[in-house]
Amino acid sequence: MTKRAFHEKESGVSPVIGVMLMLVVTIIIAAVVSGFASGLTDSSTDTPVATFEFKVYSAYVIASTNGDIAPYVEATMKGGEAIDTADLKIVSYHEDENGTLCSYEFTKSVVTRPAHYTPNAFLSFTGTSTDNFFGETGCYWHTGEKFTGGPGYLLNVAHPQAGKKIEINMVYEPSNTIIWSDEVTVI
Repeated sequence: MTKRAFHEKESGVSPVIGVMLMLVVTIIIAAVVSGFASGLTDSSTDTPVATFEFKVYSAYVIASTNGDIAPYVEATMKGGEAIDTADLKIVSYHEDENGTLCSYEFTKSVVTRPAHYTPNAFLSFTGTSTDNFFGETGCYWHTGEKFTGGPGYLLNVAHPQAGKKIEINMVYEPSNTIIWSDEVTVI
């Protein structure tokens, strides 16, 4: 048997160094895969921030109809950035007369040119133009702007009773995120 002697010019990589290099490469690959899987590289649009105030009236004196009294909803954007109403959905929850919890989703108003008050549309007479119908593409809701309509149409509560509670959520549909929520007491 011949023994081989170690010469100074021969060099080798220790198995420990090899294992460490493989471990570092594995960790880097795992980090990249994790970043893609968790949405780190997602380029979706940002969810807007806004606050609203909803008033639900059981009996409202409507001046434009010569003093008629009817249920009424006023919704005002109190602050935040302008939002295209085509990207919004209003989700409401209330108890019916039997105590059953009911929910309703409202996404788009019918487009009719009504008198100032109409129970079957949800629109704004304020803002940059007249007759802005909720849900129409290009109909932006700006701070200070008020939308009005009938609670039966908007919230599926035909005859709201004073003192009853209605939970109202404003949902930004592209990200399916609730951007505002409140429990409103019927006036």
